[in-house]
Amino acid sequence: MCATYWHASVAKPRARDPLLIPRSATLAAAVLLIIFVLQAWIAARRDSVTIDEFSQVPVGLHMLRTGDFSLDPINPPLTRMIAALPLLLSSPVLNAPADTAHWGLGYVFMQQNRGDYQAIFVRARSMMIVFTSLLGGLVFVWAAQLYGVSAGLAALTLFAFSPNMLAYAHLATLDMSGALGATATAYATWRMLERPTARSAVILGVALGIATLLKLSGGVLIGTVILGVLVCAWSERGVGHRSVPWARLLCLSGLVALLTLNAGYGFQGTCAPLSAARLDPNGTLAALRNALPWLRIPVPLPLLNGVDEVLNSGKQQQPAYFLAGELSSQGWWYYHLAAFGLKTSVPLLVSTVWALAMWCAGKGRGRREYCVFIPVLLIFLANTVFNSLQIGVRHVLSVYPLLFIAVSPWIVAALQARTRGAGGALLAATAGAGLLWFVAGSLWVAPRYLQYFNELAGGPDGGHRFLIDSNIDWGQDLIRLHEYMDHRALSVVNLAYFGRVDPGVYGIRFVPLERGSHGPTVISATFLMGRPYFWYLGGQMRWVPPRTYTWLQQYQPVARVGSMFVFDLP
Repeated sequence: MCATYWHASVAKPRARDPLLIPRSATLAAAVLLIIFVLQAWIAARRDSVTIDEFSQVPVGLHMLRTGDFSLDPINPPLTRMIAALPLLLSSPVLNAPADTAHWGLGYVFMQQNRGDYQAIFVRARSMMIVFTSLLGGLVFVWAAQLYGVSAGLAALTLFAFSPNMLAYAHLATLDMSGALGATATAYATWRMLERPTARSAVILGVALGIATLLKLSGGVLIGTVILGVLVCAWSERGVGHRSVPWARLLCLSGLVALLTLNAGYGFQGTCAPLSAARLDPNGTLAALRNALPWLRIPVPLPLLNGVDEVLNSGKQQQPAYFLAGELSSQGWWYYHLAAFGLKTSVPLLVSTVWALAMWCAGKGRGRREYCVFIPVLLIFLANTVFNSLQIGVRHVLSVYPLLFIAVSPWIVAALQARTRGAGGALLAATAGAGLLWFVAGSLWVAPRYLQYFNELAGGPDGGHRFLIDSNIDWGQDLIRLHEYMDHRALSVVNLAYFGRVDPGVYGIRFVPLERGSHGPTVISATFLMGRPYFWYLGGQMRWVPPRTYTWLQQYQPVARVGSMFVFDLP
């Protein structure tokens, strides 16, 4: 960050009002969003139910029907309820004992709806696709306001063909809604700094509250708001903002966010004493409860329980985290940076480094664009320091929409340099080649977007050697496995499946893979690389210890079915 840039940025003209965006640009943006929706819809129909969806959709339906938000508090209710909305029309069966845990609810739901199981989740996924389309529209609008309409279209192009956006947009999980909440909060912060009024502060508070209802990332978002205001107040001294009552505006935003958050939970347990919270007895909040059991915090009790679970969720007794061939129970501080580096297209990586360097050097191209960069830095910092759950790039997914915005003016500037002699033509050709590279990488892997890795990781075929779990293998390939077995006339296979769903739901006949198995054998990439987990066998979940199936690495696979490897064991 550079003070000279912050001061210089004040003098730059405001971007054009988004209401004045030409009709042709609006039409082009609509076409890009339609292309994005079509790609995501195809993927939604092709992927089987993933691990998180398995419980999240039934929990969302349970919340809609009962109004009880206490089940699985680690995830807030709004996203799951939105995903489950279409299910109110089709009324799938969900009859479970009152004390059923969230994973148990997933199994009850699966058994009671086996015949329509995939179709139910496709309907839930459609809501997430709509949700993500709103994020795409916001990316276009903010980039257009900051840098101009051409930059808005460039940012939206990156969004529409991003394999990481497409990988999670078509799944009924909280990842893309979290990205929407983070981007909307950052945008609302920028708007309040542009127009510091009570109305903009209220809008910011609503955005912050809804974002926390979508995904438990409120701490990062609060930091984004406060740091953005502090930077503005400090860097724009003497240029018309000295008298702005920032403290009052922040307090107003905070109160509105708190009211929105409590309303979203139906005020369940608001201001209840800490003694009523269900906390990990060895966690930080439990120590606070033991010291001050009478303390009342003005947040919903399910939210407080969820925050406690987040703080303690990454603790592992066995080596369950994987990076570049190694298993660890503690993980690596740089895991999320490494995952980002391996799962992000090389042209976007290069553009990100350039945009960040130019911003730090005081050569940024937008007014108060620190509102774009600050959240990116905070998201990475928060995951490095606080998030010990190292299972996927999706935990930093929120940086991608912001980076699409940040690099868009530089892409446009490079493309427009084609008329400036040989050097400009070379720069434009390089930028054009980078865009084609980006788009081609996504189309090449479509619709198996979770399988995307960049060339630094060896591409989609080599990525499993560096990252597993939700980076590549989330239980999404049972439909493809069924098709593979039909095509090869295989009636039964030896199987080790990383997922929660009973493969029999998708018509797959199998026997559990063991040492000494012979013949056609299928194993998920995550199990192949040694990660421990449960999987569904004989009507119950069984634990697979670490490195149970790594002995298979000595054999050469005969085929690849998405995230699964096929062997013909002697």
